Parts: sequence; structure tokens; C-alpha cells
Amino acid sequence: MSEKLKILFTNNAPLIKHGIAQGFKNLGYDIFIMDKNYQLWDKSKERQVEIFKRAVEEFHPSIVFSECFANFAEGIFEHTKEKGIFHVFFSIEDTPYDHWIGDYWSDYADHIFTTTAECLPNYWNKGRQAELMLFGCNPSFHKSVKTDITKDIVLVANNYERRFQQTKDYIIPLVEQNYNIEIYGNEWWTDSSKEVNLCNSNAYKGYMAYENLPLLYSSSKIALGQNLDGNSVTQSSMRMAEVMGIGGALLVSPYTKSQEFLFNDHIYLPKTGQEMIDMVDEILSMTDKQRQLKAKKAQKYVYKYHNYDIRAKQVIDAYYGLK
Repeated sequence: MSEKLKILFTNNAPLIKHGIAQGFKNLGYDIFIMDKNYQLWDKSKERQVEIFKRAVEEFHPSIVFSECFANFAEGIFEHTKEKGIFHVFFSIEDTPYDHWIGDYWSDYADHIFTTTAECLPNYWNKGRQAELMLFGCNPSFHKSVKTDITKDIVLVANNYERRFQQTKDYIIPLVEQNYNIEIYGNEWWTDSSKEVNLCNSNAYKGYMAYENLPLLYSSSKIALGQNLDGNSVTQSSMRMAEVMGIGGALLVSPYTKSQEFLFNDHIYLPKTGQEMIDMVDEILSMTDKQRQLKAKKAQKYVYKYHNYDIRAKQVIDAYYGLK
């Protein structure tokens, strides 16, 4: 490094705190996560800008990294522009057919990173600097925990309406056939009139704190995955690399092109509900040693190719490229 760069993060979400921020730290850069007294997401836009200006004065960042939450203040980008501070935006909500959030914030950011390759031409046509940056794992957090294997199947996911069909085809059959399955997340129980819910099921176990994921996946045989989009060749849930990084449960996730492209044969990708059941049965019939061998291969793969150190270096390269 030719200079000691400082990176300031405007969001304290687990993706930042336990993910990409640690990539910068591992590379030897100083990081400042706007947490606790600097937390922005629960404040008014006016108050956000005040707090952000104070953080900038105290930390003197070289780079500001934003993964913009709802109600994020435009004034934060305007302040970095005034100060000449390189401000990048990580557009994690992009899909090939739904990228209005990225479109909006791309007008403010100096550099856009998107998880969805199909969105890049849109940014480039607007004259914006943009490149692909995928989700990843942080080996110092996403790692196995020494514990007993006490669970067969777990799913940590929110019950989004866009996933209803996927849930009905792949998840509900496992529940109805009385597999030993535990489901964690929001919106599964609140309204029995919802097309998909777990109001009358013992499978729902409540909310799962992100910090507990290593223990959960280390004590389970199978982790189920869910994705919002099946059309992109790169966009997937951030949970995929995290599950494999932990190196405990084997990942079974309804087929998408991106998962096949990104993770090859390290992930089980059923294309039908029956294939889902067949793959689950296959894994449950394995010995602990057989599963662990496959899990460690998957872990080694994502540590090499989907590590947040690599993602952090992309941001540093973009910074020096612009300079």
C-alpha cells in the first residue's frame, strides 16, 4: 500500500460488520463503521447528514462505502462530493428486471458495484463507473463451530411474497412430510390469510440473530437456500457463500443459473420439488464424515473465490483507478 487508506461505512448491517468491512481490515486498512452513537438508519435524513458530517470530521475517510437502506439521505452523497471523498455504492437489491434502487443511487455515487451482471450496461449507458461485485464470506466469522450435530434441516430466510411459489414447491413439502426441519426468519407467522405461512406448523422457530449462524449451520446436516431471482447469471442470495464458508451443513437450494455458475457442484440444486426431497434424503443418508468432507471442499472453494478480502481489493482498485 502506498498510503494508509481509511474506509468509512454508512451502514452497520451484518453484510458490512461481519463481511466486507473485515476484508478491508484484513488487507491492512483502517475502517470505521457507523454504529452505536453514529447509527444512521433509524434517524431522519436531516439528522443522518449531521451525524455523517461529524464522522467525516473525526475519521477523515479516503473512501465512503454505502449500501443504502430505506430513507438513506441524499445529503450524505452530496457532502462527500463537496469534500472530494470517493463514495462507492454497493447495489445489493439489483435483479435483471428490478433495479430502480440502483438506478436512483447511481446518480449520486462515484462508483457502483452491483451483484447483477445484467444491470451493468444500464449503468454504463448512463455514463456511470460500474462493475460486478458478488457477495462473499469472511473466514474469520464464517467458519465452523465445534458442536454436536443436532438438527437435520434448517432454513434462515424471510417469507417474501416473491418467493411464495418457490416456497410452495420446495419448502412446504418438506414441512408437510414431517421432515425434521426448523425455519427461522420474519413474516412466516403474522397473517394466516397469507398465501404461504407457517401459522399452523411447528417448523417455525422464530427470528435467528445473524451472529448465531455459524453455530446453527455447524449443528445442522442441511441448510436450505432461497433466492429472489432465477434469471441472472450472477445474482444470488448472500446466504449461499456464507453457508459454505461456515463449512458445516450442506447447502440445498432451488436451481438458479447463478448458483450453478458461481458454485458449481459444491451446492445441491434441485429443479423440482421431488428432486429437492431426493437430494435431502441422499444427504440425510450420509455419515457425518461423508458430509463433512463435502462441506470442507465447499468451504475451501468459497474461501478461495468468494472471500471478502477479494471484494475489498476491488474497491481499492476502483479508488486508485479513478485517481
